[in-house]
Amino acid sequence: MLTDEDIIQGCKKGDRRAQEALFQCYGKKMYGYCLRYSGNPADANDLLQDGFVKVFEFIGTFKGDSAIEAWMTRLFINLAISRFRKRGTGPQFVEVDSIPLAEQAEEKEDVQETLRQSVDEVLSALAALPEKYRLVINLYAIDNLSHREIAEQLGISEGGSKSLLSRGRARCLKKF
Repeated sequence: MLTDEDIIQGCKKGDRRAQEALFQCYGKKMYGYCLRYSGNPADANDLLQDGFVKVFEFIGTFKGDSAIEAWMTRLFINLAISRFRKRGTGPQFVEVDSIPLAEQAEEKEDVQETLRQSVDEVLSALAALPEKYRLVINLYAIDNLSHREIAEQLGISEGGSKSLLSRGRARCLKKF
């Protein structure tokens, strides 16, 4: 089995097997980021493809200071933000802390099914938000960026970031 270092070196040399191995290792996780930022599977697939093209194009700049996964995650998030800027729309947010669970569930499967349904509802509500709210919510709640960092990334004011977060939360909570 290839190590991350073997895969990275192979990708730097343009080895298709190494590129496929990198995709197999990290494709699902990167797709999760893409789906979270895009809001629908079709756009997520486009973002995933474009993201891996960028990964393979710029893998030569990867210095190994951090894990390849962290480097790729940042690349995918930056690509999503870049698309947001080109569209001139914005981000969104959902708090996952208050996911309703079944009280007094008799079996573990009941709790797991309830949780799965609740998470699906939250993700659905998040995906239904306009892009500007979804992006701010993801950056703030999931990626733990400050309002100052979000403002810098998106080219908006800190107050604008706070406002988008608040409005996005309110819109999302209306779904429940």
